[in-house]
Amino acid sequence: MPVILQNELAELFIQHERYRKGTTGGKRFDISLQTGHELDLSARKLDGAEFVGAFLNHSNFSYSQLKQTNFFGATLNNSNFFESNLTQADMRGAQMQGINFTNAILDEANLADGSLLRRSSGGEISPVHEGDAKLRLYDAVFKNATAQKAKFSSSIALSTDLSLANFKGAKLQGVNFTGSNLRGSTFENADLRGCNFTNTNMNAVILLGANLDGAVFEGADLTASLVHMKEGNTSFSHAKMTKSLESLELSIKEIIANHRVWVNTLGREGKRADLIGINLSRVMLDGVQFQAASLQRSLLTGASFVGAVFTMSDLSGCNARETSFAKADCRGINFSLARLDKADLQSADFSPMSISAGAMKPILWPANFAGANLQNARLRSANLTGARFENAMLADADLREANLEGAILTDANLTNADLRGAKLDKADLRGAIGIR
Repeated sequence: MPVILQNELAELFIQHERYRKGTTGGKRFDISLQTGHELDLSARKLDGAEFVGAFLNHSNFSYSQLKQTNFFGATLNNSNFFESNLTQADMRGAQMQGINFTNAILDEANLADGSLLRRSSGGEISPVHEGDAKLRLYDAVFKNATAQKAKFSSSIALSTDLSLANFKGAKLQGVNFTGSNLRGSTFENADLRGCNFTNTNMNAVILLGANLDGAVFEGADLTASLVHMKEGNTSFSHAKMTKSLESLELSIKEIIANHRVWVNTLGREGKRADLIGINLSRVMLDGVQFQAASLQRSLLTGASFVGAVFTMSDLSGCNARETSFAKADCRGINFSLARLDKADLQSADFSPMSISAGAMKPILWPANFAGANLQNARLRSANLTGARFENAMLADADLREANLEGAILTDANLTNADLRGAKLDKADLRGAIGIR
């Protein structure tokens, strides 16, 4: 294969830009069947470019526009596609071990099987690149990626990080997800027939409308997940599932009453509310007092907690999609790794909780949203002073007039977030994405 060097790309970029605009001297970007190592193709507009059979290990495509590009049979091991747009890209048969698709868009992309063949001088036909089809996406990272209606090969294994990814309507029949991190992912209306989810982390996953015929969930953690189980379906019999309210010894009213006594007597009487892994979806508990309550990995979708008190409560890993915490007192709350997409958190108080330390200066305990999904969440006028948002997803969130003074937003995704009127004094924005 001929070798392509970095300094040779400049003229090809110029020609492709002319091609896109339909001006004189334009030519489609095409490095098919060429070898380039560690090439920098980042932040480029390369829609419709040709990379057929190219050998491009360790190359950088981050932030690039790559819609309808052709990567058929290419070798892209350990390449970086961070925040790239690969809508309708042809990636059939491409070798993509260790590839990084974090925050990438792969809607309607084709990652199915394919083999690029060549004829030798003796007339024999063989693959251009050798490789195990099952390992094509070994160690690939799809964190926060969007791959709606994308097609995947049934022969591949995806034992990797797919947390917060959106596979709505994707064709994933027969894919082996064994041991993968699928926390907070969406598989709504996806084709998951015959998939293997053994020992996967599927906390707060959406499986509504998905075809699960023949899928295996042995040892999978599906707490706080939205699953529609058909009558007689035994697929989830060996999975860890969200428990119903009926499985509790006491009614929810009794639990709330006992918790109120526990709070008022500083723990001497009553009992702390323990609702770990419980299904509380669509409950109406406006004004409830759940100070220091334990609701880890609980299913809260569509519930209402308007004006409630959740100071120092632990809701880590919960699924609170489309849930309302408007005007709630949530000082010092733990929402780490929680699913809060489309949640209503307007005018809620997430400022630090002041904890008395005797003669010493009081300790300020911040609210924790580290790793949480707050995409499209409504946080207008919320008090988020000093809150922790490390690696949180805040894309398209409404943060108008929110107080983010001193907040930690390192490596958070704020793409298209509305920050008009927000206070960001002394906020830590190192590594944050989407800040303009």
